[in-house]
Amino acid sequence: MTHKLITFLTFSILTLSATAQNKTFTVAAMNVDGMPRTIKVAGVYTVNLNPDAKEGAGATAIGQKLVEKGYDYIAVSEDFNYNDQIMEQIGDAYSSGTHRGKISASISAISNYMAKKPLFDTDGLNLFWRRDAVDVNAEFWTAWNDHNGYDDQGADGLIKKGFRYYLADLGNGQLVDLYILHMDAETSDGDLAARESQMGQLADDILRINPSRRPKIVMGDTNCRYTRDQLKTLFIDVINADGRYTIKDGWIEKCKNNTYPTYGTQDLIVGDLGYKEGEIVDKIFYINPKYGMQLRLNKFFVDTDFNDDNGEPLADHYPVVANFTTRGTLYDPASYWSGEYNTEYQVYAEMYNRLLPLTASSLQPIREQLPALLTEHVSAGSDIVERMKSFLHDFTLFMQENYEANDNTSRIKNPSFEEGVRLQTGNVSGWTVAPDVEEAFISGVIDNDEGKAIRNFDPHDGDYVFNTWGGYPANGFYCRQKLTLPLGWYLFSAVLATDYENSVYLRFGDYRESTGPQTDRTRGQCINIIGYHPGGSITIGAESDGWFEADDFRLSHLVYSPTGIESVGTEDASTLNPQLSTVYTLDGRILSAPRRGLNIIRRPDGTTQKQLVR
Repeated sequence: MTHKLITFLTFSILTLSATAQNKTFTVAAMNVDGMPRTIKVAGVYTVNLNPDAKEGAGATAIGQKLVEKGYDYIAVSEDFNYNDQIMEQIGDAYSSGTHRGKISASISAISNYMAKKPLFDTDGLNLFWRRDAVDVNAEFWTAWNDHNGYDDQGADGLIKKGFRYYLADLGNGQLVDLYILHMDAETSDGDLAARESQMGQLADDILRINPSRRPKIVMGDTNCRYTRDQLKTLFIDVINADGRYTIKDGWIEKCKNNTYPTYGTQDLIVGDLGYKEGEIVDKIFYINPKYGMQLRLNKFFVDTDFNDDNGEPLADHYPVVANFTTRGTLYDPASYWSGEYNTEYQVYAEMYNRLLPLTASSLQPIREQLPALLTEHVSAGSDIVERMKSFLHDFTLFMQENYEANDNTSRIKNPSFEEGVRLQTGNVSGWTVAPDVEEAFISGVIDNDEGKAIRNFDPHDGDYVFNTWGGYPANGFYCRQKLTLPLGWYLFSAVLATDYENSVYLRFGDYRESTGPQTDRTRGQCINIIGYHPGGSITIGAESDGWFEADDFRLSHLVYSPTGIESVGTEDASTLNPQLSTVYTLDGRILSAPRRGLNIIRRPDGTTQKQLVR
């Protein structure tokens, strides 16, 4: 049976697979030592800042080296006064992020100094990317919440240190989140505490504010050593513990055989051990989501080729370099939002998950605003959830107008539980059930123990339902079966009931939709899932931590079939006179009058118009 898709009681979406080519790319992080040797205060007093700086000549040589190396993404720190010299060398090949300014002792800077405010409105961070190979779609800057010292203890208070976020675009729909940073300097107790705070802030941004399923790279001057900073405990372990991600340090993986140095032990000095065994403060971390596109680290090294004609380093730090290859696709089907949320970001995460599959190439037209919604770096107070809901509402209308539902319920064995022996526990034809003894069975409309009606599912098929009762097995209660389906979009539904504030979940593959807490066991709730399945085996069913009933499972294959009636827009019902026009449903049936929802009005002059009745 085929019918036009008109309404969805609950709109839920699965993730999906997308086809993409693996791509290899290189990132580098370098402190370019862009602070001048001296500055003049009020044009009179000379202040020594960086006596061994190579200034403009060093920056020019660094730019020449960067062009020669051809790294795809280059994250720089201390990019202050000589950004122009670097860009003169690389500007023909590279695009640049925002340069936030130089260091100069202006009158306003002196005023800030007297008030103990940041002396220079710059973070010294920047990103360069090779425009013939890669791109960047977004840039956000975040200041560190804490630092130590003002014009002492590393002078961290004189500039606006923080981290930046970029959305790296590798082409062909492959996206990677890039974080670049410069953390608090020096080694006093206050400096160590400031860096610990910054580690927590960065982890929070990655896990809570930007919980995308894209892989991520974090790189820059951390000023951290594993032997003196709790980098593993407060950053590495926190992200790995989330369950949605795995984070690795390129140096640890490629140079230390995945063994972290022990906190509190002797520093691993490069001068004694070399750049493979010795530790430097510049790091490259990469984070893979549990599902979807992954990064494989091919190579990690310190590029010691950045020297002047005398063999002296061009800056205080050599660049650290990592070469990656992408594997898989960005939007693989899977349960993803497994983290615990108790903030506004839970709603964002759920909405994000629902929008992912709408990037499917099979869905036409693709809404222009969708890529922006899925790549936005969300901050507190954002209205992104409302914008996502608005988009989802528009998409629901699109599905109603353009998809037909072909009934595929025959693929489900015993979908209404009319087959089998009533009350024979653990033996439900076509289904795997739990518990498999004593407590799962096919029941009639009348409860066998209490003589009361146990459901009021209206409408419903037949005289029997699936029923569980009593006990709390460790693996919960469920009825499941496996189907083999062709790829495509599906509408899956069932009627579910429970009580005592329990919830029941409808399951279609890796996605579950909840009834929410229920109190009346006699009232069934119809739950729907709309999901994209990439083809092959899939598990369907219902499950709960407590007692529930299920009945009337239904499955429809959704086929793109846009209505043949074209229109120029949508008008409110009050603007049209249906008595002078013909009213159609979206599937072409004639109505006597407009009904609630979307109608098609054909006027006497032959023009057509969509009419939305609220």
